[in-house]
Amino acid sequence: MRKVNLVLLTIFMALFATGIVPAQINHVEGRWENIKPGNEGITSIVITYNGARVIVHAWGRCVPNDCDWGEAPAYAYGNNAKSDVVTSANTLIATYSAGSKETILLIRLAARDRIQVESFIRFTDNTGETAYHARDVFVRTGLETGVMQECLTYNPHNLRIVDEGSDGWLLTDGLSRMNMLDNRRDAERVLALARRHTAHCFIGRDKTNANRRGLIVEYWTGASGIPSAIKGEDCLSYRLENLRIVEEAVGSWLLTDGRSRMAMLADKEDAERALSLARKNSQHCFIGRDNTRPNRLDYILGYWQ
Repeated sequence: MRKVNLVLLTIFMALFATGIVPAQINHVEGRWENIKPGNEGITSIVITYNGARVIVHAWGRCVPNDCDWGEAPAYAYGNNAKSDVVTSANTLIATYSAGSKETILLIRLAARDRIQVESFIRFTDNTGETAYHARDVFVRTGLETGVMQECLTYNPHNLRIVDEGSDGWLLTDGLSRMNMLDNRRDAERVLALARRHTAHCFIGRDKTNANRRGLIVEYWTGASGIPSAIKGEDCLSYRLENLRIVEEAVGSWLLTDGRSRMAMLADKEDAERALSLARKNSQHCFIGRDNTRPNRLDYILGYWQ
């Protein structure tokens, strides 16, 4: 019992020693991959919430295939005894016991697209092995495509648009500045689009190219069940059999249907992800393509259907 109390004390000391990002439970739902998995660390985690409890499913590094740790219930913690952890959880804690090893996972949202997972490992077989602590960062991945993706999740019920004067109209969920639009008409279209989904995703947003903004493909995922209509859609239809990617230069890959230049990507990996995305749809749509601002690309939003 004394050892368990010491582990819990260590966890809560770590909790208050670093910054915490409060989040709704659905912001940490999904599949997460370790950006730098170690030889003995966790490689991936799936977090699910069914309205009654949170479940963590973890996989650890093994050869040739990762070891399935199975599922464990997770307990959500808020800032105080009156916190609503569904809307303002700052920490999830799950415990795994396998053989002579116990692992306690402390999971926190590090950013809208990252989680930090701290592992507290101790051994119960009296062999003298030292208990240790590890800290890892995980990025959200796509379950439906099977490839890495960066997604920003949100609660569609919290969405609203805000007039910011000459800067344009802001789409926000109350936690982050999601998109800027040129005018109210475009903002209302984006609001209708975002309400259909629960995540805004990107391919290529991690690149540092000078022309980075033009090398990002965006899309929306997660069905919210909220019906909405987008007035005056601007969509380009294409034939799936004509889709292909072409390397035009170093650091420049084109997604095309043979008729139009559909998207530019920074490398082959991103281009293949964009190709996979395009093949799951039949139209590439835009909001704000007619804006005339100097930084025109910053006010254009894309989606696929």
